[in-house]
Amino acid sequence: MKTLIRNSYKKVFLALLAVTLWSACNDDDTSGIDRAPIIEFVAPAVDANGMPSDLTPTNVGFANNTYVIRGKNFSSLKHIYFNDYESYFNPTLVTDTNIIVSINENTPYSNVSNKLKLVTGVGTVEYDFVIAPPAPVFNGFQPVNTADGTNITIKGNYFVNPEVKVGDASATIVSSDLTHIVATLPAGSQGKKVSVSTLSGTATYNSQVGTSIYDDVFYGGISVSTWAGDVYDIAYSEDPTNIMQGDKAIKWNAKTWSALQIDNSPEIPANAKGIRFYAKAKVATATNAIKLILNYSWGTTPTITIGEVYKYYEIPFEGSAGFGLSGTPSTMNLTFNNASGSEYEIYLDDIGYYY
Repeated sequence: MKTLIRNSYKKVFLALLAVTLWSACNDDDTSGIDRAPIIEFVAPAVDANGMPSDLTPTNVGFANNTYVIRGKNFSSLKHIYFNDYESYFNPTLVTDTNIIVSINENTPYSNVSNKLKLVTGVGTVEYDFVIAPPAPVFNGFQPVNTADGTNITIKGNYFVNPEVKVGDASATIVSSDLTHIVATLPAGSQGKKVSVSTLSGTATYNSQVGTSIYDDVFYGGISVSTWAGDVYDIAYSEDPTNIMQGDKAIKWNAKTWSALQIDNSPEIPANAKGIRFYAKAKVATATNAIKLILNYSWGTTPTITIGEVYKYYEIPFEGSAGFGLSGTPSTMNLTFNNASGSEYEIYLDDIGYYY
């Protein structure tokens, strides 16, 4: 993903100095005050290290970053627009041949003209220039357990002209808008991760295709219970901020030392490496501990602490960092034990295994 460089006085000063010295050898002595403006190229004002750039031309820019516009006849500059949205410019950073400007952070990037426009006292000029969206945000796809050749719905943000891949294979996009993509899985998708790429970068979701035991619903003959008669909802949909992916999550009002017990999972593939899930608490405290119990064994019980933002967890079947098993179990009876000694509200989503 391209690094976004925020403007600072020091960087702008260095960039202006570099541009001034560079342009001194290229300017002619004829002022363009009575001539229409001409844009030759646009370049980042500073590089990834915050130093004056080598002024490599680009036709792609990022909001809140600083750029040099090189051309002629800029002396009477009045307005600068990116995608018809005005960016403020400092007149002291304008010469007849160079403009240094920071693109307004609110500049639109979707369904726009993809034009840079300068308005001077003499005329107007437009230049092809794309404002890249922020890097894509990938909040899950549903259903996770989807057969090759059928559709998934991807949820997230900043999906501008997206490309979807499953592993290294391209998926066919059926439809897309800024926050959703419907795509058809290619052959060989099972066990692979899904990624979304745009002009601004790539985001990959953690869960692999076909690896969920809970994804809006439980798969197979699973039963759910609690140790202390706690209130829980396995189809919670009230507040989208408490749902990681899909349209539903598990809401559990965990009583002291109680547990949410998930029994009779479908058979686990022999090459699965461990369990995975997302979890969060309504209110984060240092004591929000959950102990994981696999197949009713208290031999090794990994413990995690959850916060107010969904976090992805992987717990391996083998080794001291996981459940201490010697291999992959055939089933996954999974118990989430409230090990904190206090009551609190827990949300769980997208539970399954990983390869």
